Amino acid sequence: MALLHVAPTIEVESDRIHGCTPWLAQLLVLFSYSRCVTIDRRQQRVWVTTRWLWFWQSKRTIAFDRVSRIIYRAQALPSLSPLRYLALLRSSDVSDSAFFLISIAIKTAAGDRRPTDELSLFTVWQQQPRDGNWLDELAGIKQDPRSTGDECAGAIVELLHEYLSVPIASH
Repeated sequence: MALLHVAPTIEVESDRIHGCTPWLAQLLVLFSYSRCVTIDRRQQRVWVTTRWLWFWQSKRTIAFDRVSRIIYRAQALPSLSPLRYLALLRSSDVSDSAFFLISIAIKTAAGDRRPTDELSLFTVWQQQPRDGNWLDELAGIKQDPRSTGDECAGAIVELLHEYLSVPIASH
């Protein structure tokens, strides 16, 4: 079974990436928040448009030479399942899912050495891999032993790295 995830809808073209908040995530906040990011190689620009509360919108344009690095963080989420308390079903204390936060560090000017701002681009929620239990076997669910739990977010970061040509960091 493939891991469950809520990730931005990404459209990739030869010279452009465009990603927006997925429909499901917008539904969870009653369509009061949405973020779209466009990265254009030809124009060497990153456009970020954020909409809050259905009518207020913020637009930001960043030149490629002002992007210092891609910031990639993960935050594990606690399990809310009541089944985690049953000894027979509990495989470990590991979290069921995690948020992956993808941002860019921005310099004030192209010649600056240190970034002064961080701009959030995408947030990805992804189910974490786990060891199968007897219920999984009964249902016929196969676990992929190669899963690390960040496949979706990692693919987005790799795309950003390819287009922006900046290093990837955790801070």
